[in-house]
Amino acid sequence: MTPWSAPAAGTGREWALVGAAWLAIALCVAVWLAIDNRPPEWDHANHLQRVVACARDLATGDWRMILERSSFYPPIVPCAAAVAYRLMPTDVAAAQVVMLLFLGAGMAATYALARALADGTAGVAAAWIFGSAPFVVFSALRFQLDLPLATLVAVALLVLIRTEGFTRVGWSLVAGGVFAVGMLIKPPFAAYLLPPVVWLLVEERSRPALGNAAFAALVAGAVSLPWYGPRLVGMPRQIAFRAVTHAAEEGKPPTLSAVALAFYPTSLPVQLGVLATVLLVAGIVVALMRRQGLVVVAFLAPLALFMLLRNKDLRYTLPLVPAAAALAGLAVAALGPRLRGVALAVLAVVGGLQVSAVAWAVPPPVTLPGLGTPWVLASPPAGGDWRQRDFLRIIVQDRAGRPAMVSVVPNDNYFSVSNFRYYAVRDELPLRFTRPWEGEPLGIDYMILKSGDQGPDFSEAKSRRVIERLARDPALARAYPVIAEFPLPDGSTGMLRARRITDPAAAPPEALARRLEAAMRRRVGEVARDVDGLEIRLAYDAEIARGRIQRLEVTARAATAGELRKRDAATLRLQHLRFVAADVLINPYALEAGRAELLDVGRFRLEQMEITAADLQAFVAGLKGFRGTRVQLVPGAIDLVVEQPGPDLAARVRLVPAADRPFAIAVDRARLGWVPLPRLLVDWVVRNYDPTPQIADRLPFRVEVARVSVSEQAIRVGE
Repeated sequence: MTPWSAPAAGTGREWALVGAAWLAIALCVAVWLAIDNRPPEWDHANHLQRVVACARDLATGDWRMILERSSFYPPIVPCAAAVAYRLMPTDVAAAQVVMLLFLGAGMAATYALARALADGTAGVAAAWIFGSAPFVVFSALRFQLDLPLATLVAVALLVLIRTEGFTRVGWSLVAGGVFAVGMLIKPPFAAYLLPPVVWLLVEERSRPALGNAAFAALVAGAVSLPWYGPRLVGMPRQIAFRAVTHAAEEGKPPTLSAVALAFYPTSLPVQLGVLATVLLVAGIVVALMRRQGLVVVAFLAPLALFMLLRNKDLRYTLPLVPAAAALAGLAVAALGPRLRGVALAVLAVVGGLQVSAVAWAVPPPVTLPGLGTPWVLASPPAGGDWRQRDFLRIIVQDRAGRPAMVSVVPNDNYFSVSNFRYYAVRDELPLRFTRPWEGEPLGIDYMILKSGDQGPDFSEAKSRRVIERLARDPALARAYPVIAEFPLPDGSTGMLRARRITDPAAAPPEALARRLEAAMRRRVGEVARDVDGLEIRLAYDAEIARGRIQRLEVTARAATAGELRKRDAATLRLQHLRFVAADVLINPYALEAGRAELLDVGRFRLEQMEITAADLQAFVAGLKGFRGTRVQLVPGAIDLVVEQPGPDLAARVRLVPAADRPFAIAVDRARLGWVPLPRLLVDWVVRNYDPTPQIADRLPFRVEVARVSVSEQAIRVGE
């Protein structure tokens, strides 16, 4: 039977079997959600936060903000949940309804895919295998983008079959639309679909097919361009960071090590199911014998690609489950009439056990012999209260509704900055959040900590440094006393520290001022060297005993500035430097011991500074990732040339005033090689890649910069 033939007898019964399986899984998930009380974990919390934000954008009709909110994750899935959120009591319920709908659509698409490859028995088996796959069930309990991505991969594979090797114009255009939707769910979508597309084109080898595929690509590009267009410059770097740098930070094994290469193959049983993995292997053999290479390529080629990436996570290969399930369905269909019914019955029983084992840990997970992995990732509901709402309530009451900066020190999956930020956004609290502070708690009003486990190994060291610093620095602990403690479900204790400068330092104001100036001079070496003509002026009164300085002014004829505590840090030579900080708060208890600990600044203004053209070029050449960049100063602007493989990118950049940040970036003209880039495109990219809004958002205090002027010799701030 060809994939576009009229429905055969029994199709309605097959759809009923698929629908019944989905309904059973949906009821199980609904009961699980009604019982589970854990806060959302990491990305789960981040995506739910975007649901709330998108719901507010939809309510105000702010479509531009919907497109601009995230630099890496497209808006379709969060905004679909946001639409449901407007009709349902909670964002969590709305998000999980969307997950279940994607699960149902994925089962339906997998059924249709396997049926197009073989028959209805293969379709039902594939749909059941997909819906009850242990990691699919695990993902259905959490609001993530990978299950919706798997659904779109299944739909796209089905549409690819219906294009008949891109010889049918209508279905080719439909494929372009489906590809666009897939890319607007998550950028890695292309990695799953490009191999089968290439396979079809190589197999067909005709100009009409190539032309239809080009039309499909144009449709996909046109639909997804509004979101991807401004991000094309930075997206490759972000993908590389996640695939390589982040993996190294997390301590993942080297790419070509045996452990790394074996991760996904040995994880197939926990991802797909033990029985389904056996059927998958048999299905690959069946597909090769029948010359059905498309679905084999759709599974094996992306699997090989992800095996070669250092960053490993079962979520990354979840979109391969539809193709794997379809291949397993081929194996079931090849059994013959008598054994097919038995196989379906066994699949139903095994699928039910897998759903129960994941959602309820019944039967309990056991380690698979020889693989060292559990047969499922059990995730039974938990009713413990991690007290995020209690911590936030105390902070808001303590601040009397005023804004505050909160540092969440642990990175535990249920007690991290992600879920605290999510709850604050959902409840519209005037709080900003940051991870563990380094050096000093500059601008930090509150710290949230916990005893015991601090989270994954790759982030634990940062949390431990803060805990140890508070333990060995009585002056800092005195400035941030514990104001609340709560027991947590893992047996640890959650603590809330608030900045409290109540008791004054014992020394006279003049003595404290002398100690502060001397301590600042000792610390200059952390941020500058070769300092010439350093002067520090203080304006203070009796409140210096409580750490308050009215005005702090620093001047220097010249200095080489940079993060000198870091290895190979880029440095910048500055001339005629002067800056003023107002309403400065230092730790008076540390000052008694002769140490300068800066805690807050009301306003920081760069009054004067000069950077010569040669010094600017030397600084840019020392920046990682910009070593091939040349800069030239011209009146009123900076000419940049970025050397890269192929044509160089050139642009003229101006620094312009901005109301919400120290300054902004404007590009007058840009060209790629000799080709000038359209002004609309340049403005679009600059609006989304101007780093100054992100820099201003991360600054712990208000920063102002005096008027900036550019000549051929230097960049000058102030007079």
